[in-house]
Amino acid sequence: MRKYLIISILMALPQAGALAQELPPFETPEVSVFLAKEGRGRAQQGMALWGKYLFSCEDGGHVNIYDFRKAGPKPVAGFEMASSAKDNHANNAEFGVEKKKGASFPLLYISIGKVGCELEWTCYVESVSRKGGKWTSELAQMIILDHCEGWSEAGYTPIFGSPSWLVDRERGFLWCFSAIRRTTPQITPDPRENLYVATKFRIPKLSEGPEVHFGVKDILAQVTFPSDIGFTQAGCMHDGLIYYCFGVGNDPNRPAGLRVYDTDSGKVSARYDLFKTVPQEPEDVFLKGKWVYLNANTPSKGPVIPNVYRISLPKHGRK
Repeated sequence: MRKYLIISILMALPQAGALAQELPPFETPEVSVFLAKEGRGRAQQGMALWGKYLFSCEDGGHVNIYDFRKAGPKPVAGFEMASSAKDNHANNAEFGVEKKKGASFPLLYISIGKVGCELEWTCYVESVSRKGGKWTSELAQMIILDHCEGWSEAGYTPIFGSPSWLVDRERGFLWCFSAIRRTTPQITPDPRENLYVATKFRIPKLSEGPEVHFGVKDILAQVTFPSDIGFTQAGCMHDGLIYYCFGVGNDPNRPAGLRVYDTDSGKVSARYDLFKTVPQEPEDVFLKGKWVYLNANTPSKGPVIPNVYRISLPKHGRK
């Protein structure tokens, strides 16, 4: 009996440690509008950068391409993802490390981000090509998380669903980021009663086939983090750090914010309150140089054009 009691206590320690963690003070970033996007058709969602091309995804699976170096408001091109569908919310976009033969860009990982739909646990892996002014995309692979079967029994923390797939290009791993409870005010009124969960997997090779399933035996590591903010959006990874945005702009009940999670230390490294500086709904972020670029959504009311904001990089606590 004592043996099983000790095991139960050890299994509970990650959550207990996350809840007891002292959060860093809020930082005051430099925030400015980098690009005011024209040419959009549907709600703005995931965003990724490769070279001079900024990929701005829209709900349903359309992608507008902007010239990042010129920061012009009009898209220079666009294409429909091969996975384009009503339920493909295109919530998060991440470039990987492998490139399909003949493609123009590394593989693009698309998180669905739509709770309750049949595709909720799926990551679409797109291969994008450009020939002259024509852009095309094909579905190179599907990564499917087999829910959380057996996670608790193996000592891992299950997630509620809607995983966001983050590529750590520097270290060569794929992380699944979610929470133990859905992060809306209706489900979790007090964000402090939640936990964010980062689960580490390998990045599947294209040679593994068109459909790859991840189960409990594929988990390489897992880290839990305390929650102090709700309404999860999307984010990115860089060298073990997760940069994630939250909220709905200047909505006082769902304020915009940015958090940095350190998967090495298991601690929240930095916190931004963006309530006053990002009035639109944050959707996704990527890093470039000393800046975090944040993709904002089209406001539900009014003629305001959705922006890409440039935010100074957090002075996170990693040594």
